[in-house]
Formats: sequence, C-alpha cells, structure tokens
Amino acid sequence: MDQPELPEIPDAQWRPLGPGDAEAMADLHNACFEVDRTYLMTPGEMSDEFERFGEHTETDSIGLFTAGGELLAFGWGLVPKSGKTEHRAFVWLLVHPQIRGSVEDDLVDWIEAAAIDRLQTFHDDLPSAMYRHDVFETMVDEIALFERHGFEPARYFTENLRDLSKTIDDPALADGLVARSWSDEIAGDALAVHNDAFAGHWGSQPIDPDQWATYHANDFFQPQMSWVVYDGDTPVAYVQCSKYPHDWEVRGRIEAWVEGIGTIESHRGRGIASALITMAMRSFRDDGMQYAILGVDSENATGANRVYERLGFEVDRRGIAFRKPVG
Repeated sequence: MDQPELPEIPDAQWRPLGPGDAEAMADLHNACFEVDRTYLMTPGEMSDEFERFGEHTETDSIGLFTAGGELLAFGWGLVPKSGKTEHRAFVWLLVHPQIRGSVEDDLVDWIEAAAIDRLQTFHDDLPSAMYRHDVFETMVDEIALFERHGFEPARYFTENLRDLSKTIDDPALADGLVARSWSDEIAGDALAVHNDAFAGHWGSQPIDPDQWATYHANDFFQPQMSWVVYDGDTPVAYVQCSKYPHDWEVRGRIEAWVEGIGTIESHRGRGIASALITMAMRSFRDDGMQYAILGVDSENATGANRVYERLGFEVDRRGIAFRKPVG
C-alpha cells in the first residue's frame, strides 16, 4: 500500500534506519525514558534488534534525523519471519519529548502501512495482526494514540518483584529430573522446550534458532544463572536469566530478571518451575542482587501467577499489550 506522507520538521530529515544508528536510537530511547519511565537501553541492545529484524529496514523503518545526527523520532514495523497460527507485526515507535504532538499519528500510519505490506508477503491463509507491547498504564498519551488508530487493549502484563532478603526455600527437583547449566550445546534443547511450552499462550508464535541465539549473545544474559531440566534424555523445562546494570540506579534497586521460563505440558504440576525460580533467586542473592523480577501475562492459563505468588513475588507495575487485526 502507498506510504503516508510524514510531516516536515525544521532542520531534520526522514530516512530509513540502519545498524549504524544503534547509538542514536539508544539516546532517543533514554530521552523518552525520562518521561515514560520504561527502561534504559544500550546501543548493544538496539543492535540486537537489527540482528533479529533487520532484513527489511530499508522499507520497514524510518527515522527523523537532525543535520547533526540526533534522532528525534523513529518508527519500525518488526515482522518475524514466520508464524504457525498467526502472522504478527510489532509496531515500534519513539518520539522525543521535545517534539511530541507533532508526528505521532502520522508515524503510526506510516508503520502500519509498512507492516501491512510486509505481512502481505506471507502467501497463506493464516490471520495477521499488529501488536504494540510495553505500554505502561501511566503512559496515558500513548494509550490514547493507539486507541485512536484502532488498537485495542488485548492483554495486561505485570512486572513482579521478589525481595531477596526474605527467606528463600531450598530448590527441589523430583527424582529422575536433572538440571544442567546453560551452554551452547543445550541452547537448542531450551528452544525446543520454549516453543512447546508457549504453543498455547496468547500472542505467542514459535521462535526460530537464529532469533533465539540473539537472546543469549550479549553481556546481559547470565548462563551461570540459567538451566535446562532433563527427564532422562528429554528436555522438559528451562529458565534463562539476565542482568541489566545500566537500569539499577534509575530503578532504585539491584535486580536480576527471570527472563524466560517454561515447562512442557506433560511435566507441568511437578514443581519444576518453582524449583528453577528458587535456584535462580538463590544465584541472584549470592551474586549480590537485592531483587528478582519477572514479567507475566496476568491471564496466564497455566497457573504461573499462583506459582509466583507462592514464591513471594508481588506486582510492581502493569503494562498493556495492544492488538489490531489486519484484514
């Protein structure tokens, strides 16, 4: 479809994003953090997005750059390579607080058009939809923006904190189950578990090996705090954890993330997730962390919320996932 026109901003020009813009993108993100209070990001984290989704940035992304190279706004329709039950596009935009109110609506239109063009390259009968994640309830202007464009709140996600100064139980796996420390040799087994465990979760689609690898090829992933559980030779559960030290000062605490956890359906209800999270919390505490943190779908159908509550996690804040079907 034809791309909508983007507004002209004095002394600035629109052009596609590229890997060399990672630092400018991080600077813009962190300027937005001062208002939105989301997370800080490093240039390396921005570079990871090009590793995952950078194949079509010439057509699927746009940035507003000043003559001096400062990035004032960007939009990107990130489309994973494949879907099993649905094709998805993730709408990503950031607008510097100094120019908010001048480009957002046009930029959403632009991203939608790019995303729809990309989704139409999948020649099958699967439905398609666009998503916008990580909109916290305090971001009232962004909520209004996406509602104006026909996106609807589809799911709520919570960030849950666990004070590590409180008692942590001893981890216990059932007889016959063995936890192996994360390594490159078993990362593929963790992916198999993840895709099986999340097959029925809202908004989830299988992750391919190349994208999976990008989640572990950085300084934030903590392999010594991550495990895969086996029943004999069969991988049945995993947990992966990360630390983001650049966030600690602004968030007012030293924390580590339980970034991903899953158990295949045949082995649920055996306390495996509880044991893995307990192992992670103990490793966090031994490493000097003050808190463990994890995110969860507030309507998770597997009982994960009850597990986290029993382990002492408490809701810290809530975010919204917006969704818009593509005809």
